[in-house]
Amino acid sequence: MSAAFELGTARADSGAIGTGYLESAYLRDGTRVRIPVIIAHGAAPGPVLWVGSTVHGDEIPGCEVIRRVVRERLDPRALRGTVVAAPVQHPVAFLTSTRFTLHDGVNINRVFPGDAKGTLTQRIAHDLFHQGVVRADAVLDIHSNAIGAVNFTIVRTGGAGPAWDGQWTLADAFGLSVAVGPVGQLGLTGTLQDAAIERRKPALTVELSGGYVWEEPSVRAGVVGVMNVMRALGMLDGALEPQTEVPVIAARLTNRHYLTCDKGGLVRPLRPLGSSVRTGDTIAVLYDVFGEAVETVTSPIDGWIITYPLTGNRTATSGDAIAFVFGGS
Repeated sequence: MSAAFELGTARADSGAIGTGYLESAYLRDGTRVRIPVIIAHGAAPGPVLWVGSTVHGDEIPGCEVIRRVVRERLDPRALRGTVVAAPVQHPVAFLTSTRFTLHDGVNINRVFPGDAKGTLTQRIAHDLFHQGVVRADAVLDIHSNAIGAVNFTIVRTGGAGPAWDGQWTLADAFGLSVAVGPVGQLGLTGTLQDAAIERRKPALTVELSGGYVWEEPSVRAGVVGVMNVMRALGMLDGALEPQTEVPVIAARLTNRHYLTCDKGGLVRPLRPLGSSVRTGDTIAVLYDVFGEAVETVTSPIDGWIITYPLTGNRTATSGDAIAFVFGGS
């Protein structure tokens, strides 16, 4: 194994951990955007695994997953290869706890691999990807959904080759429910996962639960999943750990639907998250401030309820997403 692994200002000797930053665009006060990275450099040769979190600034559970993996579970002296962990991939959005960058209103996970001459968000995406992600052989991008949501991973379809097939190695090892969908489904293009696969790197999007907070079962499931991926890639010895902290839906989740409302009011979910539904089943009811029911939200398909996006504030206006429902096969 080489004596050291360097990335940006971070450096780790063989069998050790190092920290530093990738430097990106300039802010109004002239300071640099600095993307923190942690390097766990193994004592033996092996692949480079990128584990990133908080591409969206309000999605923090992956930060705690990374801390526990690197600081509590992983011994780099027993590691083959290198783990590069980026707990806060979008520092500007993280500082404002927002999904989009307030400066330009851009969702960074729609503009990868970025643009060195673009807006602030596009430049951050470019530097994160071209300075960091391109160094990896496999990529995990950890996101989070609403409180209590079903934890799942995303496998992209629509292409062929080792990177596309390699997604399944990552997903099967991670061990959560698996959502399968083509690139561009529901407008989801320009994701970090998409850009990595285009560079022939197996990549997986991980959706934990908790949003602005983290939930213990979900974080523990995230730690198990990351450690399992390292085992599947031959970076660590040992058998895969089963996912016992969160429910796992055996079917492949497909045909995602965002169920929106026409009226406004207070939202009362009627079915537990993770439960199966049939076409036409009522999922939620909207009430006005006088307590009168003004709208029912029903499932358009047979499937499972994955999340109620309004968990943090169960009020809605016309067009808000009330629930996400996946079909399955």
